[in-house]
Amino acid sequence: MFTEIEKELCDGFEKHLFAAAQKNLADKSNPLRLNNYSYAMRELTRLVLHRLAPDENVIQCSWYKNETDKEEGITRKQKAYYAVQGGLEDSYVKNTLGLDVDNIHKDLIRVINKLNKFTHIEPNVFDLPEVEVEVLVDETDEAVYAFLSTVNICRRLVIDGLWEHIDSAVIDEALRETIDAIDELATHHFIDEVYTDKVTIYEINHESIMFRIDGSIECELQWGSNSDLRGGEGAILPQTFPFTCELSSPVDTPESVETVEDSLGVDTSSWY
Repeated sequence: MFTEIEKELCDGFEKHLFAAAQKNLADKSNPLRLNNYSYAMRELTRLVLHRLAPDENVIQCSWYKNETDKEEGITRKQKAYYAVQGGLEDSYVKNTLGLDVDNIHKDLIRVINKLNKFTHIEPNVFDLPEVEVEVLVDETDEAVYAFLSTVNICRRLVIDGLWEHIDSAVIDEALRETIDAIDELATHHFIDEVYTDKVTIYEINHESIMFRIDGSIECELQWGSNSDLRGGEGAILPQTFPFTCELSSPVDTPESVETVEDSLGVDTSSWY
């Protein structure tokens, strides 16, 4: 389970904390090692949740409502919501994407809550025999991994549903983009087809959905004017070039897709 959990963590402090928790657990002379380990792992989930759902982003979501007695207070449930769907409204996720948001978030909160039972120092979880510690550590690790994997699984469900819903809009937007890199190769160029090989929705924040596209462009390069061609002096050559592009759409109108300025890159190195 160690490797599976580590894969879900970011380099830096998250992995350092995880390693320190493992080191603490290895100190069998410490009767608090299980409690300390569980506490460190719960803090690890808090750090991951904060990374996935920064406070300043959560409070800017249209669905945010202060449900605490603190100014601009944020509940763990709201952080879990943001970690999965960003600023997308529940109604959109449920009615348009067809996902059961209530069950998604219940699963997330359930695995976070499971960590709490080991962090409170009570006689039944203090200075336990090695066999019992191993069993409870396994439960703790399973809860942490369930938390990390549930976030990814739920977010993938949202992303897949989102992409299926706005697929044609993204491609249409890419087709309308002026391609300066190809302009430089010939007097004129004509785009025949734009093929999308891979689409990644890499961020859903409080205001935007961000896409990255990898694909290829089939075009015709023309040298000379049309009159030159008719006179036998110009030339036309079909070519295919790979491209990458980033697009975004607002969370309140996901179908309104726009190209991120200066993000379109066409690889014409094969031409040279």
